[in-house]
Amino acid sequence: MDLTKLWSAADWAVILIYFIGVLAVGVSMKSRAGKSVKSFYVASRKLTVPIIIGVGAAGWYDSWTIVGLAECGWTMGICVMLVFVIPEAILRLPLAVIIGPHVRDSIPDWVVTVPDLMKYLYDEKIKLISAVTYIANLLYDSALLFAIAEVLKLVSGMPMVASLIVAGAVIAIYTALSGLWGLAVTDLIQFAIMTVAAGALIIGMIMKFGGLPVIWQELETVDPSLLTPMGNLTAWEGIAWAISACAMYCEAACYQRFGSARSGQDIKTAYSIMLAMGVTFSSAMVIAGMGARAFFGDMAASPAEGFWSMVFTVLPVGFRGLFVAALCAAVMSTVSSDWLLFSTCAVNDIYRGFINRNLSEQKTLMGMRAAVGVFGVITVVGTIFWADGIANAWYYLGGFLFSMFFIPITAGLFYKKKCTAAALACIVYSAVLYVVWEFILACPGGLPTSVVVSVTGAILYFAICIAKYDKNSELPEPEAVKEV
Repeated sequence: MDLTKLWSAADWAVILIYFIGVLAVGVSMKSRAGKSVKSFYVASRKLTVPIIIGVGAAGWYDSWTIVGLAECGWTMGICVMLVFVIPEAILRLPLAVIIGPHVRDSIPDWVVTVPDLMKYLYDEKIKLISAVTYIANLLYDSALLFAIAEVLKLVSGMPMVASLIVAGAVIAIYTALSGLWGLAVTDLIQFAIMTVAAGALIIGMIMKFGGLPVIWQELETVDPSLLTPMGNLTAWEGIAWAISACAMYCEAACYQRFGSARSGQDIKTAYSIMLAMGVTFSSAMVIAGMGARAFFGDMAASPAEGFWSMVFTVLPVGFRGLFVAALCAAVMSTVSSDWLLFSTCAVNDIYRGFINRNLSEQKTLMGMRAAVGVFGVITVVGTIFWADGIANAWYYLGGFLFSMFFIPITAGLFYKKKCTAAALACIVYSAVLYVVWEFILACPGGLPTSVVVSVTGAILYFAICIAKYDKNSELPEPEAVKEV
């Protein structure tokens, strides 16, 4: 299907209005974000429940949730809801109602980033390692940005390089100008766009195809395994998908959102509501991918092309542009948050924390804003790694992040016998084993890398903690650690 013939001036107008709007927010919020690192990175800790819902949801549900889950619906069928979407909500609930409020109410005010948290829990060595590792996660942002370029090429014929440059420039400008203050406002708008677009798509599918039973009937003839609880996955693979949902426990943007709230109670309220909404949104995208496979599987060269063919078939003029804008919104909300994080890690945590401790607050802010642009360029270049699709982006990168940091963060927050040696060993061991098991040994015995690494890493962490534990020589209380 030639989607460029269905793309109209009205759809371009929707996209243009969206981009102008987010830039305007960036300019209007510049003065609020320019006072300090805290105002730039966590919005002076003043976000209210409605804004936390928007900023949290827009950060948790990105272009992978739209295109990636649709591709999973195309290739895996209903099982992705059972091994990922539903476990995602259940497994993230403790993060929302226990860890988030604890971080906001019980952690000192100087702890702004995840590297700060690692210093608070352990020491500066762990802070440095975590700062470098989180910056390396920009490869995931490349996958998200690739989704924008791919769809704009499909629907309008716009060269991918041009769309990457335009999208990257817009994100970099409003992030560098306004920090989390701008992200908070734009994410609320972006989440509204994503929700309306998802609802319009499901309504359009029902009106066009006649409802879910018709889709199931068509899928039965295409591939019956798409309607089975485990599809073509093994039990171990299903566990690995569920584990990837827990990677959000290690996601720096989560802790940024937690730190920006007015109180822990606001976090409980906002994230509980947001999780329920997220299940509905994610399920809609999986069903959309299954519908695309049922009715466009024979005419599409790839799952992404089939998905967008269905979108343009069931949605009218204007709403097609709205759905593309929803994808742009999903990407921009997550990528802008990550670039803000990376710039803070690079300039505030690494350069100011270890190289030039006397760097002033204003020069730190200037450096962070410049770093946003640098990471934008690197992310655009990194899109070359995702030419074959982004369906596995969160599976691999989420599993890697989970394996390295889940135990050091969660145990560090609550386990009294924690020690720096255990955290260091767990992080280094997990990083090395993940690469070896996944890419060199190619998962011996069919055991997923995230399962093997996370289980053995946890054993290593607690074994070292127990072996080194001495009541008379415990780590100093975290409150004794001073801000740099």
